[in-house]
Amino acid sequence: HQLDEGYELNGKLLTNTYIEWKESIYGENKISCQSCHMPGRRHLFRGIHDPEMVKKGITFDMVHAGQTASLLMTNSGVGHLFPTYVTPMVVVKGYLVDRDGKMIPSSVKEAYIGRRVTIDLSEEEYDTRLAPGKTFEFDYMLSSTYDGGDLVFEVWVYPDEFYNRFYRAMLNGAVENSRRKEMEKALEITEGSHYMLFKRALPLHD
Repeated sequence: HQLDEGYELNGKLLTNTYIEWKESIYGENKISCQSCHMPGRRHLFRGIHDPEMVKKGITFDMVHAGQTASLLMTNSGVGHLFPTYVTPMVVVKGYLVDRDGKMIPSSVKEAYIGRRVTIDLSEEEYDTRLAPGKTFEFDYMLSSTYDGGDLVFEVWVYPDEFYNRFYRAMLNGAVENSRRKEMEKALEITEGSHYMLFKRALPLHD
């Protein structure tokens, strides 16, 4: 999980997991990769595709003061950047529901945690990944006139987001028929890999 001779964007390697670990408190204290990814010395190598594994590495907290509500996500147990690769994306979402529990579409707000690059690897669009011990704060501003139900926070993990974009782009282009079915199957698999990591409602009514 280290490509020192690999491709760089903005002076950063696409795969730099070992150095991220080595320079963190986990590396300094000799907490091995296997202690998390291979619990009980079982050859599982759990990672971003495993919801239970990810839940152990991230701590959530909610704060509500006045017209601002915040969801705090802390990298409390991942020994490298979260997520470490360019392939996953974490979507943080906040939205209001009415007193009947129905989502108000116009209230949806989102933020993204990850390193997004173009599919040709020519440009880094942003890098919002969480280093060990760091916190991502998602603020949601509430309207003083809102008199409804709850504010809901959700966090979704898309382990194969880069591959999703890549396969869609290929299928929208000139793909040989012999390869199209194979690529459609690959897209079906990667699109089905996402999962909800966190969901909690914050009551706003009496």
